[in-house]
Amino acid sequence: MRASAASRATRGLLALWLGFGALPAAATDDVWPRVRAAVFGERAFALDESVLALDAPDRAEDAAMVPIALRVGPAGATLRTLWLIIDGNPSPLAGRFTLHDGIVGGIETRVRIERYTPVRAIGETTDGRLYMAEHFVRAAGGCSVPIGPADDGGVALGSMRMRRVARTDGQDKVELRIRHPNHSGLEVDLDSRGYIAADYVREVSVLQDGRPLLDAALDISISRNPYLRFGIASGARDIEVRVTDSHDRQFAARLPPGRAP
Repeated sequence: MRASAASRATRGLLALWLGFGALPAAATDDVWPRVRAAVFGERAFALDESVLALDAPDRAEDAAMVPIALRVGPAGATLRTLWLIIDGNPSPLAGRFTLHDGIVGGIETRVRIERYTPVRAIGETTDGRLYMAEHFVRAAGGCSVPIGPADDGGVALGSMRMRRVARTDGQDKVELRIRHPNHSGLEVDLDSRGYIAADYVREVSVLQDGRPLLDAALDISISRNPYLRFGIASGARDIEVRVTDSHDRQFAARLPPGRAP
């Protein structure tokens, strides 16, 4: 899978942040100004939940698997790029999503959160306007929680499952799950007591009936066995998914969505 210049640039910035290692708690106040300057320069942000909203818990039940939803509102039809930023994580830029079709309607996923932190959704419209939504989440240790025995049940690395959920508003949603350990590089193996090398899903491309629907550039903040939920056309016949991880392993699946019971 060939990454676009934009996704390569974003991935380069993610790698730069990862190279800094874990940030001390006192330094998190500096994170957003630095990320903002590096990615968006001096551009202004609007706050409008009718365009872009962010759903997140006030306090996470499991810091290694925190549900997050970037919701494109009724006034956000021209949003085509979404960023997910977690200030307090060792690598704050958790993901960049390119929506090739407005039917996607936002992204739901699950993330790791290392410390109490603001979580931000940033959206850019086709004419270059930026919108931001923010939520403070109380969580700790999600990026460095020790790893116990594998729970994959023998399922192959890179295997994918999809469930299609039909909605009453005429839009269908797809839940995509990718079997992958998504090691952050900060976890300790309980058996060896050593750190586990980073190994995570880096890029996901989704095609709907052969046409680009969604591209995602992801980083270590995404939880184990990555989960994405997004909209598709109700008449879509098949969904093709292409995945590349941080070791350049590539996986692909053509998944007929079927109908939810």
